[in-house]
Amino acid sequence: MVKADSSMSFDDLLNFLNGIAGAIGGLRAALESSNMDQLPASLDSTNEALDAIQSYPGGTDKLKQDIHQFEPAQTTQLLALLEQASVNHQINGDLIRLAMQRSSAMQSFIAQQAPSATYGSDGGVPGSVGGVLSRKV
Repeated sequence: MVKADSSMSFDDLLNFLNGIAGAIGGLRAALESSNMDQLPASLDSTNEALDAIQSYPGGTDKLKQDIHQFEPAQTTQLLALLEQASVNHQINGDLIRLAMQRSSAMQSFIAQQAPSATYGSDGGVPGSVGGVLSRKV
């Protein structure tokens, strides 16, 4: 990924934003395909991309100013990359929340299917000791 500096040309800024959009898009692809092998590298790339935006000289406001310094067609191209990265970042958050909910639901389902999830043959509750629930429950 291209490092940002205070005097970036159009090509430098294009490469910078392409790297950011690519990293965030890569995470989206890994999440959508549930590719657990690719997920760690995609998360690392996305974190680097987000750090690069945060450490842009002058901050995100300066980045937007720098984007608008070029011809309208070039500005539109750069803004499209920034918008693409922003949309993918929001979708990634939604996909991660859904994956967490799915994981929680699966854990609950599996726990309910376990033999220890039902009452014992003596009518007692598994995990209770002398009428008091143990710490395992």
